[in-house]
Amino acid sequence: MRIEWTEDLALGIPEMDKQHQELIALINDFYNAVERGERDEGIRALFEGVDRYAVFHFSAEEAFLEQIGYPELAPHRETHAMFRREYLTAMERHEAGDRKAVRDLVAFLFSWLYTHIQKTDKRYSAFFHQQAG
Repeated sequence: MRIEWTEDLALGIPEMDKQHQELIALINDFYNAVERGERDEGIRALFEGVDRYAVFHFSAEEAFLEQIGYPELAPHRETHAMFRREYLTAMERHEAGDRKAVRDLVAFLFSWLYTHIQKTDKRYSAFFHQQAG
């Protein structure tokens, strides 16, 4: 199932919105690869992409939150650490031959997009826009 970028995912912070769109593209690229019959390549690209994305996006987002003096930075960092743990567990399971690991990772990514962005990230967006107001 592909994901479409919609305004309910937008934070109104161009750099963060662009990075969130990159996560959506990673998931959609995986589905495109599977449809082309390139499941193994799609899985490899998904894991590599999520790994790169997590390192880059989380450090950029945390630096932004630090810069704006976001008071909930510590719990936000913990949600990022939880994402990394979940991702690494899925990767280990996949490498151990667990065929369900990829499906679980994709389900987690969907959930992350809609719960983390629409709830957790929207809180720092509101804080940012209130400060900029």
